[in-house]
Amino acid sequence: MEELIRLRRELHRNPELSGSERATAKRIRFFLSRYKPHELYSGISGEGMAAVYNGPEEGPTLLFRCDMDALPIQERNTLPYSSSVPGVAHLCGHDGHMAMVSGLAVRLSQNPIKKGRVVLFYQPEEENGKGAEKSIDRLIDLGLTPTYTFAIHNMPKYPAGSLVVGRNTFSSASKGFVIRLFGKESHAAYPESGLNPALAVSDIIRELLTLQQENRFEDFVLVTLIHARIGEVAFGTSPGYAEIMATLRAFHNPDMELLSAKAIELVEAIAAKHGLRVETQFTEEFPASVCDEELTSVLEGIAGEQNRKLISMEQPNRWSEDFAHFTVAFPSLIFGLGLGENHPDLHTPHYDFPDSLIDSGVDVFEGLIRKYLG
Repeated sequence: MEELIRLRRELHRNPELSGSERATAKRIRFFLSRYKPHELYSGISGEGMAAVYNGPEEGPTLLFRCDMDALPIQERNTLPYSSSVPGVAHLCGHDGHMAMVSGLAVRLSQNPIKKGRVVLFYQPEEENGKGAEKSIDRLIDLGLTPTYTFAIHNMPKYPAGSLVVGRNTFSSASKGFVIRLFGKESHAAYPESGLNPALAVSDIIRELLTLQQENRFEDFVLVTLIHARIGEVAFGTSPGYAEIMATLRAFHNPDMELLSAKAIELVEAIAAKHGLRVETQFTEEFPASVCDEELTSVLEGIAGEQNRKLISMEQPNRWSEDFAHFTVAFPSLIFGLGLGENHPDLHTPHYDFPDSLIDSGVDVFEGLIRKYLG
């Protein structure tokens, strides 16, 4: 336990943003070298790594995924291991996720599996939504196609050590929606000589924010405006360019497809009405994390065996997780580990993953391994 705490705190002290996880990978490789995986693959879709433990007999492949990247937020904690990188910190608990998966390396070296294989996968670029989708193709190329995949997401506001499951869907689908409008600049004294997109921007914002009120969706959808810009700060110029950005969310993938189509249709109609050229783009796309029912049932059994409180969420989390790409590709399960009802929330400056819960995550993961691989 102490060495996992040391690892977690070292990772916390040295956070790296998406796509820049080189030192993080180096620290994990050094840790894993003491627990001798049968195979170790590096450079998976960037700095990703896969440590493989094989059993002597044929059996399923279980992949346990953790994420490696930190957030571009300034930490406000005063801890001996607080972030040493200005403006960057592990405020989503990925340091804890890595520590829990690394704890499996310790357990597997001490108590080897009897069949199949376990893949401990350290995934880069979760926060920007790029890592999982790229990694899946590379894992398949390496012959590491999983039978089942698993991930934990730490969750404040739930009892410490509890397990939190979704009713099929654990977290929402989301994507960024970028709209670019092109008109014609003119002198501010003669706006009639140009084509200012300001009225179109007003119409688009108003109409986008009413899309979620339509009753054609099966469940919850949400449009959140995050940015709008018309031209530059130049009082002598009537602008000819505007940009709008919004985040689309939905509990279900079919609703996300419908919401996306309706958003594009709406924007194109308003742009045409105002005589503007328009470009639209989706970015940071996360599908919904839809969990396998059988794997959820197995986890419920493990919760009972380990005397853990099991909480079934009434609704999926509104935030998204790029592990969702694994849930699309393979039978998969992502579940929450409660951190305590009064624990600081994710993505806030005072968040810190509690060391006392590292073993809880390792125990649950190991319970899944013993269930399937003996």
